[in-house]
Amino acid sequence: MEAKNADKAAAREASQLAEVDKYVEEEGVDQAKAQKALSSIQDDHQKEVEARRQRERELAKVKVSEKNVQFLVKEMEMSQEAAERTLKIHKDDVIASVRELLA
Repeated sequence: MEAKNADKAAAREASQLAEVDKYVEEEGVDQAKAQKALSSIQDDHQKEVEARRQRERELAKVKVSEKNVQFLVKEMEMSQEAAERTLKIHKDDVIASVRELLA
C-alpha cells in the first residue's frame, strides 16, 4: 500500500516537474534575473542568520539572578532554560518578563 502511494507521489512530482520544464522552455527564464534573485535571497538569509547570532551573543552577556529564574520556573511553570532566556531578554526584570509571558 505504501509503495503504491509512493509511486503515485513520484508520478505526481514528475508531472509537475515536466510542467515547469515546459513553462521554462515556452516562456524562457532570464538566467541573469533568476541568479540575481537567488543571490538576493541568499544575502538576506545570511544577514538574518548573522543578526540572530549577534542577538544570541548579546543575550549571553546578560547575567540573571538564580532567584528570579527559580521564581519564573515555579510560578509560571516553565523550564529553567525558558525562564533564563525570558529574563535575559528583559535584562533580569522579573515584572517585564511576567508581563510578556501573560500577554
